[in-house]
Amino acid sequence: MSSSNNQPINVRLLFFAKTRELAGVNATPYQLRSRNIVVSDLLEKICTDFNLQLVRNHIILAVNERYCDNLQEVLHLEEEDEIALIPPISGG
Repeated sequence: MSSSNNQPINVRLLFFAKTRELAGVNATPYQLRSRNIVVSDLLEKICTDFNLQLVRNHIILAVNERYCDNLQEVLHLEEEDEIALIPPISGG
């Protein structure tokens, strides 16, 4: 295993709908301590950092347009990966 897996990494967060409203931004750079992170840990960290606890249980993460359905999956992120926070969207 390469020691670079434990180096800080810069990704880009994209917020949609209610997550955008709560976070107060459309998109922002974001630094993580490691390239490898469990989906549930990443979601919890982002929700804490951006005051998204209200919708935390309803957010789906997508990394580079790929939905992360398994909360126990270990992500292997690369510099400048895009992580979208997608809340449920209701329509009428």
